[in-house]
Amino acid sequence: MNYKKQFFVIVVILIPLLLLFAQDIEEKAIYLKSGEIIIGKIISADPETGNIEVETSYGILEIKGGDILQEVVSIILKSGDRLKGSIIFEDDEKINLMSDYGVLKIKKENIERIDYGLKKGKEKVSEIKEKFTLGMERQIDVFYDPTGYTLEKGTLYVSGLSWGFGITDRLQITSKWSGYFLGDFNIRPKIQIFRKGSWEKEQALSIGGHIHTRHIPDKYEWTEKTFQSHDTTLYYGSYLRIGSEVEYNENEWDDGIDIDEPDNSQYYEIFAAYTFSRARKGNAGRISHTLGAYLSKFSESDFLMYRIYFGGAVDIRKNIIFNYEIYYDPWYVELWKRTGIFNNDEDELSKIKPKKEYLSPFHFDMGFIYAYRDWLRFGIHFQPYIFAIYLKF
Repeated sequence: MNYKKQFFVIVVILIPLLLLFAQDIEEKAIYLKSGEIIIGKIISADPETGNIEVETSYGILEIKGGDILQEVVSIILKSGDRLKGSIIFEDDEKINLMSDYGVLKIKKENIERIDYGLKKGKEKVSEIKEKFTLGMERQIDVFYDPTGYTLEKGTLYVSGLSWGFGITDRLQITSKWSGYFLGDFNIRPKIQIFRKGSWEKEQALSIGGHIHTRHIPDKYEWTEKTFQSHDTTLYYGSYLRIGSEVEYNENEWDDGIDIDEPDNSQYYEIFAAYTFSRARKGNAGRISHTLGAYLSKFSESDFLMYRIYFGGAVDIRKNIIFNYEIYYDPWYVELWKRTGIFNNDEDELSKIKPKKEYLSPFHFDMGFIYAYRDWLRFGIHFQPYIFAIYLKF
């Protein structure tokens, strides 16, 4: 081996080991050619042989340098540049990357994501599936509520209910195409006010609105009516859609009521969403939290409505996300509590004045999103609509 090759070995293999040893770092994964993965802290490194000692939960292991696979990375910058090599140093602000062009010093705030792989000699790099900084999906919504993120410029989104397009990296529009069949022209612009941080810790704030020309919102209110039938006073009480009208229908054969839901009409929403995300320990994806709120108005009602929500996303794998959400919405009624569904009789009259049934304004949802391909996603969650499918190009 000539001096140039010796120098290359020292730089690419031994320097990272010495730096890891010199710093009090967290446990890391050591990948071996046998397929084994050793989790622990590197406590010593031999500069001549490349052998290392690793402190694990079950003792100290000595690993031969020739048995270790080289960990390589592909760093994608926010500018779109892609850099490849081995990380030889890392602190809270920067990463030093040994590349074919020498040592590159990269600020973490400029990094969009890092992909990790393993290399054995000149063989093709294999992906480390359990190690990634960003999953295949940066969600613009948690279920149906917005996050602080927007679609990337030029990205087209199509689901079973809506479509969206990233006009710029900070401005997107979406629309419920399912409403077009009812003549509902609707548009939902969203603009990102700020987004700062790095792939380790990041925060983003977005605001927007949704305008409908012909729509009936999925909002409910307690409706109570009193009717006079001959010498009898009859009462009615139930949760009905906002703007519904209740009329008494008296005839010779049957006494009952007619419920007229409101006509499709103008509906407006404004919203704000703040998202904070951070990398999971061991670079196993991200955890995101979103706090948001709506203010809405339906032309067939006389009052403003609101909704406050807190949602989250956890990368289970690079292509699987677990979502959860807690929201406060006094005008939302669970499906099984709605009139006319699951034997909730909508035309039931009583001689006794009904007592308003207490329905909690707090609601919960959880589910998963699975990225089957780069362009195809499937989802399932608790609240309607239970199943989801969408495409991103």
